[in-house]
Amino acid sequence: MRSQLYSSTTAQWVSRALPLVLFLLILGVQEKVSAQGIERESLAGESAEMANKGSDTNQPYNLQVGPVTLRTDASVSTSYNDNISIAHTGRQGDAIIIPALGLHALWQATDLNALTLDLGVGYQWYTTHSSFSSVYVTPNSAAQFNIYTGDFKINLHDQFSYSSNPILVGQLSNINQFPVFDNTAGFNVDWDLNDIIVSLGYDHQNQWVYGSSYNYLTYQTDTVTPKITFEVSKTIDAGLVVALSSMRYNQNVLNNNTSIQAGPFVKAQLTENLAVDAQLGGDFANYNTGGSSNSTQSSLAGVYASAGVSHRINDIFSETFTAGRQFIPGVNSNYTQRIYANYGFNWQATNYFTVGTNLWWENLADSSGAYGQNANRYGTGLSLAYNITDRSNLGLSYDYVLKDANQSAYSYSQNVVTLKYLYRF
Repeated sequence: MRSQLYSSTTAQWVSRALPLVLFLLILGVQEKVSAQGIERESLAGESAEMANKGSDTNQPYNLQVGPVTLRTDASVSTSYNDNISIAHTGRQGDAIIIPALGLHALWQATDLNALTLDLGVGYQWYTTHSSFSSVYVTPNSAAQFNIYTGDFKINLHDQFSYSSNPILVGQLSNINQFPVFDNTAGFNVDWDLNDIIVSLGYDHQNQWVYGSSYNYLTYQTDTVTPKITFEVSKTIDAGLVVALSSMRYNQNVLNNNTSIQAGPFVKAQLTENLAVDAQLGGDFANYNTGGSSNSTQSSLAGVYASAGVSHRINDIFSETFTAGRQFIPGVNSNYTQRIYANYGFNWQATNYFTVGTNLWWENLADSSGAYGQNANRYGTGLSLAYNITDRSNLGLSYDYVLKDANQSAYSYSQNVVTLKYLYRF
């Protein structure tokens, strides 16, 4: 019955997503005549680096150590979370104080080659449930080395994060801590042939999950990603991307697997204020058997899709929209189908005051397993930011999440209010 459901869903997504991709391609051909002034910048080669060189080197820094320039910031925030354990019953609230530091370092090794490091680290202090207090490393923490030579751009990178917040994993419920360290290291090579970019990437990912309840989710993956990008017009890039992956778990609970994703993509800068992108393809995976989770789904054959719109309405209003379907690693099953949509709106009320809001939804459907679930999560957020000076700002935000699962014990709601002060040195 489940396999029939996925087959019919796949057919529906193909029929719905294909017209979108074709429509965007047609728009791109039309825009070639009407928007000649908005041109795609070259992705690789020495000329690309010279054109974009100022993005890092011209930014202000407050410290120089030999050839390395540094930019730093510090923040402190206070949050109140009324359901820290994302529990269906027995809610627990707490006030959380979070001091944090941010660092951006740049070493311009040569005129064309640069090493950068971005690091955000903080400490979450739970004032009542002190045993939950922990360090965190922000997801955008990364080191990368960009090398430009001839028509090639070579990017070496290592991205890492550490978090213990269970709300970040949609399949989880009734848990107060989910400590996980994630590290992805690899390279990407772009070969610029003017109207064609040929790329090859490789990444090795390690995810370490700590704590006896979920440490069976510790895994590693290797992914090879060949890609070809065509300049359809001065405002449109389109192409084909393939991802070949191997995933291995440290414990024999969930099943190891190999997978392939392949499909076309398109990116379009339709006007100076409107950009769209979309991708569509097939996702195929084979799973080993014998894991103690009793996940019986031995294979995956589905369609992944995504679309995004970024729209600057005028000088003070802007909006974004993203939606898609993907297959992510399961918590109690081999994989989870995730369908999602997110809308964000930003209002630059004055030179000093900004208002932002977002609405989002996701559906999570486990493939199979002893504790498989089907759930919808709904979220909304409101943020207010005031620039006190050029170097400091004050922010106030509210976030609400509601999970509605087919098994009521997995359902929950959570309210979080946060006040944050940020200072850039």
